Amino acid sequence: MENLKRLFGILGKWKGYYILSGLLLILSTLIRMLEPKVLQITVDKLVLLLQGANGNIKVSGDSISKYLFDLLPKMTGNNVVNVLMTIAGIFLILSFFRAAFWFISSTITASSTENAIKELKDKLFTHIQFLPMTYHSQISTGQLIQRCTGDVETIRKFASMQVVEALRMAVLFIGAFVMMLYINVPFAFIAIALCPLIIIGAIFFFKKEMFIWDEHEKRQDKLAVTVQENLSGIRVVKAFAKEKFEIDKFTEQNEEKRQWGFKLLKLHSYFWPYSDIVMYTQLAICIFMGGYYTLNGIISVGELTAFYTYSMFVIWPLRRLGQLVSEMGMTSVAIDRIYSILGSIREEDNGEIKEAEKLKGEIVFENVTFNYEGHDKSALENISFTVKPGEKVALLGPTGAGKSTIISLLVRFFDIQKGKILLDGKDIKSYTKELLRKRIGVVLQKPFLFSTSIKENIAYGNRDAETEDIIDSAKTASIHEIINDIFPDAYKTVIGEKGINLSGGQKQRVTIARTLLTKPDILVLDDSTSAVDTETEYEIRHALDKKMKGKTTFVITHRINAAMDCDKIIVLNKGHIVEMGNHEELIKNNGFYKKIHDIQITLEEDITDEIEAIKEDKDDDNDIDEFDGRQEKLETELV
Repeated sequence: MENLKRLFGILGKWKGYYILSGLLLILSTLIRMLEPKVLQITVDKLVLLLQGANGNIKVSGDSISKYLFDLLPKMTGNNVVNVLMTIAGIFLILSFFRAAFWFISSTITASSTENAIKELKDKLFTHIQFLPMTYHSQISTGQLIQRCTGDVETIRKFASMQVVEALRMAVLFIGAFVMMLYINVPFAFIAIALCPLIIIGAIFFFKKEMFIWDEHEKRQDKLAVTVQENLSGIRVVKAFAKEKFEIDKFTEQNEEKRQWGFKLLKLHSYFWPYSDIVMYTQLAICIFMGGYYTLNGIISVGELTAFYTYSMFVIWPLRRLGQLVSEMGMTSVAIDRIYSILGSIREEDNGEIKEAEKLKGEIVFENVTFNYEGHDKSALENISFTVKPGEKVALLGPTGAGKSTIISLLVRFFDIQKGKILLDGKDIKSYTKELLRKRIGVVLQKPFLFSTSIKENIAYGNRDAETEDIIDSAKTASIHEIINDIFPDAYKTVIGEKGINLSGGQKQRVTIARTLLTKPDILVLDDSTSAVDTETEYEIRHALDKKMKGKTTFVITHRINAAMDCDKIIVLNKGHIVEMGNHEELIKNNGFYKKIHDIQITLEEDITDEIEAIKEDKDDDNDIDEFDGRQEKLETELV
């Protein structure tokens, strides 16, 4: 019942159109009620004419039938051909109006449904955009895609085909039963004696199908996730030659889905024969009793003909009840799954500060503790530090130390559990998330590019940017010359899904250009030059220093050479600050930073020496390719 209310809520804005469609459908159905009545009078009149008598045979007994029966000779002159032509004309007129009402009703329903479903998709997609990062970290992309496509399509089919159809079936059943009562009351009740058996079967079928369909859709979700992950990571699959493994995984999950699909079809195969047996048993009873009533003069031949037609009108909706119940069960599951998203609490953005001329960039963390939802161990524990406006700060430490978490808290992807974060002297929660994310430019650790042109990717954060500004940002990120020299369409080049046509370093540089184009007050570089060579990294760092002069900048890195020139270096390990100061101070401390420094410097020297040795050994032309391969490998390791 709850899901029925939700469905009406989805269609509610267009209820006026659905009501109009329903009224037209009722008119169409009522016209159909007249057709067996016309047939009844026709048969009785023809029987009378063929018998050549006026009184020995039972004719239609109700007042309306008698009136029409007596009117027919005046119209046709008791001529059989004229009778048939007149009746055929009446049938054509009735059929025309019935078809016209049906067509208009179907058109209105289809149009209203498409509008309602578009609105639902818009609402669902918009809601997903504003769900918190905690939600997105707990559900897969494939599942969300399935909700926005497959489940919405299930609702669309039901709304367009079954909502008004259910009304038509109800009107057809009630109208036909009333007409049967009008012909003969006892016979009418005999004609529906077995109908409760179909209704009971449909209720049982509905409950069983909901469970099976829910399990089927869960397997569909898993399959969608597998396909999405496989296609996203196809390079990794091929790099490790794991095609067979992926095929086996897909086949296994597809088999699970097939099994639940088979259970659903098996359930259908039980219901349809069951309903057929009940329906034809009911018809057999009608045929027997109808013959008995006709032979005993209780009803006329025409009434018997009409009665059989009306009995089909009664039984047909009940048989269609199986399909209605089937699709209702599927739709109920789809509504549950969609409302599991719509029922999720949206990301709150209740900060008072919505506008600010410029962020100065003073940042204070006071005893900040944070742990991710579902994790017992804190990602950050009692973190405190101060960043002055315009400082360049490095966050350095091993993987999982908490570097990226600090930035996630700064832009309020997550909110802290303990402590306080101040931005320009104000609690960070007093700023709206939209303002923070517009003014704090973050170059993410894993670059993501859209399947559009290079120009559109760079301009993603600033859609109104001039071409000159886009080129200027690209130059700062050391990607402008590559765009013009390598790609035939330059900035108009479409880079493929997730930037598949670009190297790792090129992707990073495009994302740097994208962030710079937003002209942020605070810049965060989250290990954003890890895929570029040392020379290019130096060029980018030098250009960024000029561009961000006087603005607070965070550099998240594993590499000492990226942190050495920073005003302040915060060394993290296991969620704690273990050291803090500039390069010279930390070297003198002879602590964790010094240890990392010595390891990296020693490694760089060893690799550099080996590269030089390789260059000196290139005295044999036949060995050049071998030496070049070793040199390239070592230079990559050095980077």
